Amino acid sequence: MAEANVPPFWLLLLPCPPSDVSLNNLRLAYGPGLSQALQNASKASAGASNVILDVAIAYDDNSTFTYSQVQTLFGLMYRLICVICTEQRIDLEYGNDVDARIILFHTAQDKPLPDGSLLQKSVIDLGTLASIDRVWQQVCSLESENAEALIQEFLRVRNGSAQRTISGHQVERLPGGLTIRGQPTQGINTQGTSFHRHRSVAVGGTFDHLHAGHKLLLTMAALILSPEPPQARCLTIGITGDELLKNKQYREELEDFPQRQSAVQHFLLDILELISPTNVLESTNNIQSAEHHGREVHNVLKSGLTINYVEIFDPCGPTITDEAIAALVLSGETRKGGEVVNEKRGEKGWATLEVFEVDVLDTGECEAGDEAQSDETFQSKISSTDIRRKVHQKKSGANGKT
Repeated sequence: MAEANVPPFWLLLLPCPPSDVSLNNLRLAYGPGLSQALQNASKASAGASNVILDVAIAYDDNSTFTYSQVQTLFGLMYRLICVICTEQRIDLEYGNDVDARIILFHTAQDKPLPDGSLLQKSVIDLGTLASIDRVWQQVCSLESENAEALIQEFLRVRNGSAQRTISGHQVERLPGGLTIRGQPTQGINTQGTSFHRHRSVAVGGTFDHLHAGHKLLLTMAALILSPEPPQARCLTIGITGDELLKNKQYREELEDFPQRQSAVQHFLLDILELISPTNVLESTNNIQSAEHHGREVHNVLKSGLTINYVEIFDPCGPTITDEAIAALVLSGETRKGGEVVNEKRGEKGWATLEVFEVDVLDTGECEAGDEAQSDETFQSKISSTDIRRKVHQKKSGANGKT
């Protein structure tokens, strides 16, 4: 999505992840380069537009990549980003110096992924990524053999594309990490290998001060959408209505519905464009209210996908008013909400929704020195309440004191 008021984009190309995916292994493999990229982006944001950092992870495995594997990798990467930004005191959310997003790309151009893979036709290959119509002001790579092969192929395609070119000073090599080999972790494929995607998917939340947990939830909802026309496809985003938030802590710092809807829309359109270049906004329609819901914003993309942002006033929202919805994405802490939705759909005689859980981003495995004594905690970057508290303190000049 290219608009004049959108902050500058940076791209960080990362080689394939360790076969045994854990927070510690990801930190060993990516930590030095990722830390440097985040620091550089933060410095570039000072006194200027905040940087959007697309963190693109390579994928070249021919085996089936299940829902559980993808959401585990994405969740751990977002946690790693939060940990690094906590240690380096880089703003991710309330100051939003760096708006980091995680995407995947396939290294083999025009090579189909195996049937049943979550990523089949849901990630672009390296060649398509390199030729996409997005202006990355900075492209970063790691100093390693595998990473160098990726950046060289990326530059070859990019510089040969009529879309964009990259001059040498815009490419930067960052410190490489350790190459970790071993057997893949067993037992993480809780969703099984019989994964299939859906043409109508719903996800809901408050989405106040969009943070890493929200990004993970929205990205996984986008990935389980059926990737192709000709049948209609719809992504429904339930956004909690303003009236339900009046008792929240630091309510004076709450973003209103239009602000939250806009933040979700900008994030989703950017991510969807990197899933398919045809996912470009074609039209937007604003609806003040409907019979069962409040305000709505409908995006229609050139790919035929419709995104409906719906203001909701109860936990179920459109999932019990739209029979066509077939799948629901939620966090592990709200799984009971999925059970309630399916009970209500059952009472109507409707098909139950397939429920996909996303891991809660918590502080487990997080060791950041004397972080416990700092106001800049890991949790403060994945909690809307803590983000609002920090916004309030910043405005009042309290310097972290309540």
